[in-house]
Amino acid sequence: MSKRRVFVVAGGDVDNSDFSLLHRERDWIIAADGGAVKCWQAGIVPHLAVGDFDTAGESFVAELARQGILIKRLPAAKAETDTQYAVREAIKKKPDEIIILGALGGSRFDHTLANVGLLEWMEQQGVRGCLYHRCNRIRLVTGPAEVLFVKENFSFVSLIPVTECVEGITTRGFLYPLNKESLYRGLTRGISNELSEEKATLTFERGKCLLVESRD
Repeated sequence: MSKRRVFVVAGGDVDNSDFSLLHRERDWIIAADGGAVKCWQAGIVPHLAVGDFDTAGESFVAELARQGILIKRLPAAKAETDTQYAVREAIKKKPDEIIILGALGGSRFDHTLANVGLLEWMEQQGVRGCLYHRCNRIRLVTGPAEVLFVKENFSFVSLIPVTECVEGITTRGFLYPLNKESLYRGLTRGISNELSEEKATLTFERGKCLLVESRD
């Protein structure tokens, strides 16, 4: 059985190679403000567009409505970003996974950092989340955990502790192996390990970390 996925498209850096992941017939697509413009430019029709639309503009929103796309308008002054509201709508669909495109890049690092923080909020809601970019995939994982990596997707993996310490880390198939070791928040030892085999595994016993996969 295929996984039930919801894609949220934000207004950051996204191109056609990122959009190649989604399939409108089986995935639900929610565009957050400027993300609706990104979808439109790529020929992708979202099922839902949300936001205050200060980026997209009124004429564009009117065109979306003419195309029969569901619109949810938000006030400009609000307590959460358009992207978080879109994720909130995504959670209502009870998916197996929420994948956010356009969450990285752009001129607003505060939004990028906030989007990374949404991974923990999604976990608290009981939904697995992922930020996807053609050069990076970012996930939050809580121990005890085992994760499989495939080299043809991404060649480099960084482990960034979110808790003070991530304990009992063991890796297989990496250039720099770890054997029941610990990584500590604020230090950089877990950055840029490289897959030495076509498939690699990571296990750890306790703690919470960001897994950042990179092509280069």
